[in-house]
Amino acid sequence: MRGLKFIEKFKSTQVHALNQQDASSGGCNGCANGSKLSNHKRTKFTGSKSNKTKSGSVAQALLPYGLPSTDLLEPSIDPHLKPIHCVKSLADLYRRFETCLESDKSMLFIEQYAYLCGLGDAKLLRRCLRSARQYAGDLHLKVVLSAWLKFERREDELLGSSSMDCCGFILECPKAALISGCDPNSTYDHCKCFEENAKSNLGPIVEKFVCLSLEEDDSVTFCVRDKEISFVRNKIASLSSPFKAMLYGGFVESKRKTIDFSHDGVSVEGLRAVEVYTRTSRVDLFCPGIVLELLSFANRFCCEEMKSACDAHLASLVGDIEDALILIDYGLEERATLLVASCLQVLLRELPSSLYNPKVMKIFCSSEATERLANVGHASFLLYYFLSQVAMEKDRVSNTTVMLLERLGECSTERWQRVLALHQLGCVMFEREEYKDACYYFEAAADAGHIYSLAGLARAKYKVGQQYSAYKLINSIISEHKPTGWMYQERSLYNLGREKIVDLNYASELDPTLSFPYKYRAVAKMEEGQIRAAISEIDRIIVFKLSVDCLELRAWLFIAAEDYESALRDTLALLALESNYMMFHGRVSGDHLVKLLNHHVRRSSPADCWIKLYDRWSSVDDIGSLAVIHQMLINDPGKSFLRFRQSLLLLRLNCQKAAMRCLRLARNHSSSEHERLVYEGWILYDTGHREEALSRAEKSISIERTFESFFLKAYILADTNLDLESSTFVIQLLEEALRCPSDGLRKGQALNNLGSIYVECGKLDQAENCYINALDIKHTRAHQGLARVYYLKNELKAAYDEMTKLLEKAQYSASAFEKRSEYSDREMAKNDLNMATQLDPLRTYPYRYRAAGNFVATLYVILILIVLMDDQKEVEAVEELSKAIAFKPDLQMLHLRAAFYESIGDLTSAIRDSQAALCLDPNHMETLDLYNRARDQASHQQK
Repeated sequence: MRGLKFIEKFKSTQVHALNQQDASSGGCNGCANGSKLSNHKRTKFTGSKSNKTKSGSVAQALLPYGLPSTDLLEPSIDPHLKPIHCVKSLADLYRRFETCLESDKSMLFIEQYAYLCGLGDAKLLRRCLRSARQYAGDLHLKVVLSAWLKFERREDELLGSSSMDCCGFILECPKAALISGCDPNSTYDHCKCFEENAKSNLGPIVEKFVCLSLEEDDSVTFCVRDKEISFVRNKIASLSSPFKAMLYGGFVESKRKTIDFSHDGVSVEGLRAVEVYTRTSRVDLFCPGIVLELLSFANRFCCEEMKSACDAHLASLVGDIEDALILIDYGLEERATLLVASCLQVLLRELPSSLYNPKVMKIFCSSEATERLANVGHASFLLYYFLSQVAMEKDRVSNTTVMLLERLGECSTERWQRVLALHQLGCVMFEREEYKDACYYFEAAADAGHIYSLAGLARAKYKVGQQYSAYKLINSIISEHKPTGWMYQERSLYNLGREKIVDLNYASELDPTLSFPYKYRAVAKMEEGQIRAAISEIDRIIVFKLSVDCLELRAWLFIAAEDYESALRDTLALLALESNYMMFHGRVSGDHLVKLLNHHVRRSSPADCWIKLYDRWSSVDDIGSLAVIHQMLINDPGKSFLRFRQSLLLLRLNCQKAAMRCLRLARNHSSSEHERLVYEGWILYDTGHREEALSRAEKSISIERTFESFFLKAYILADTNLDLESSTFVIQLLEEALRCPSDGLRKGQALNNLGSIYVECGKLDQAENCYINALDIKHTRAHQGLARVYYLKNELKAAYDEMTKLLEKAQYSASAFEKRSEYSDREMAKNDLNMATQLDPLRTYPYRYRAAGNFVATLYVILILIVLMDDQKEVEAVEELSKAIAFKPDLQMLHLRAAFYESIGDLTSAIRDSQAALCLDPNHMETLDLYNRARDQASHQQK
């Protein structure tokens, strides 16, 4: 508590609302830490008299809804689980992996997925889903996880693809998902989708078996009205115990030759089909309507084998969403588990489009629907977790999202599941401005042990006028737990003036990845008339963490500064990330703003765009390059190779989802088969299907020898531990690629890659030639490779100078500062690494430790090694590592901290950090060795 002075501000009638009612509709989409920008009022700039000038009028015209206001800035509430002790939670998960039954592993991986969602690592999350599917033995789990994996690949965006298409592997095969049982070792094998059985001809078979039936003795006739159907008594008796009792027990029917079946709800055609089944054990001879009647008959008379046969056959007939919607009701009514699974699979694999089909949502959304699904084993937490995540991604405040989350809560069986459902309901209700309900759900989640939900509770309390209660709640979290960045960010919302800035600065110090503090400080500077300082502030996060909300804010600031060319660049880059983005509180499309800005900048011809692209590329300006390519796509949207270039830039900017979307668009717009195969190869490679990607590259080469097909094949093959023979083959492929026509941008990349392979082979002169040739065609990043060659030749000054040349062109490149630190003395290295850390606190890169082997280390680690290791200050090293782990639990940082703990004898902490690291990568050999060693030492000490 900061005293009575703080309390008094809540008694004032001039309370600064976090969000005004009239601005609530203008939320700004973006990352989890995105903000809602003000549409409440136009901010006035102090110290500027240009509003009356022509240029000032232009700026006002381009800002029809004003600039953002600090009074209305608010970070969004993270909808994911955010454990207060992340490392401890990960370590606990790994311990349970070690001891659990194989049948329990699948849902443990889903729990891991839930905990890791907040990190935003798409590849790590996909690995969790793949592992969950690998260990799924239950039919229902297989169906849901296979559909979830398909959804993550967004195959619905590929033209010509079907929801039931198979990627060729058991892991995602729709047919393999309908087979019960679990074989983890075969999950990644190829499936048998391409083997189709020939369908039998009904006519001859029926005729043959009718003839056979006439030869049987001991027959019994069943009558349906005036129609008679003859059965072999022992064959129909073998269908079920009730029939056996009726025909061979003490019932009167056992003595009769004719039995009346007119009142048992079966048609003549259905009874004839039963007779054929008694002799053939086949149901594929009949039309679906008859099979449905057989299913009902089997249920009524307990004919389990017949029911299974009907269930399986009907399941095989479900091919599209219309089939699924018709047959699922029959399946639910007759409790046909496999049929329901097959229908469910089609509905799930049609996501997200099926989400907007009211008939589909009727199957999932109500409590009664959930109960019907549960009766056949197809209502689960996993199902509703998948559905609710899709719904939240598409429309977080819709009624459908609310109903699915309510079902999620009803299906929860474990504490973490209940916490997740309650917290996400709280987030949704908060965004719907239903604050009392939000209070209820957040409080329930907090009571269940999720401390972060108290942040949501405080927000909701603030909205209903309980300002002091909100502040007190956050303050209690800070006093009771180890402080983290989000805690101080939250408290800043309830502070004013200097105290607010102090909290925001400390939040950035504890967690530099939080975007709200940068945005708030930028807008505060803007309100003081310091527009350039505001732009510099938002630049600090954009250089290492690109998001649409930060780009939008910077575009607004550039418009206010009358720098329309920079505003256009940011808007174009923003649209490359999210093509349908709505700016100015969701009121103006990004495309429309581009048209407006184009009136105030010099128009560029296609040739001008190419010149700009080369200039931006050679300056290592990825955002500028992205904007130029998007401008070129506006002029010519059908150019698939431009979409491909866009995807490469987005990957470099760590925007994986947007990059994959561009790759899919490139594939859809490809004008030839060999080009389409290349883009499909990259999609497969980026989703973990290396063999299939290689096959696409080889097939493309067989059709036409192009730069991109050879480059793709070389890239895939190089992504392994290459021996001399393999390296030679990759070199040949890259040389073949360079002989094919392409532009300088791509050839520069190929030369750079070729130089890297030569370095690995020890051919330094050839590598040097490659890098020099790449620099000749403006591939600036080749300076880094050339510096490495000079270093390996013991020309340390030349290596340092080469990196300095790179920094002259790419002054904000954290990686360039990192690499230059390797070629300088201790003090200069420390300065470079401090600059790199300042530019990008998340940056990681390969760094060889001569004494401890090779592994990736973060900048924090390198600083520790330089500053602390020589003096054996292990405790300080641990503290420095802990700062980084608090906001980014990285595998290598956890491994190194575990090693430090081991060296000072803290084996409990060493084991915990090793377990957390192994939760992120269970196959990391160095951590496995450390973990086993620490456990052995601990067990010896206990003895």
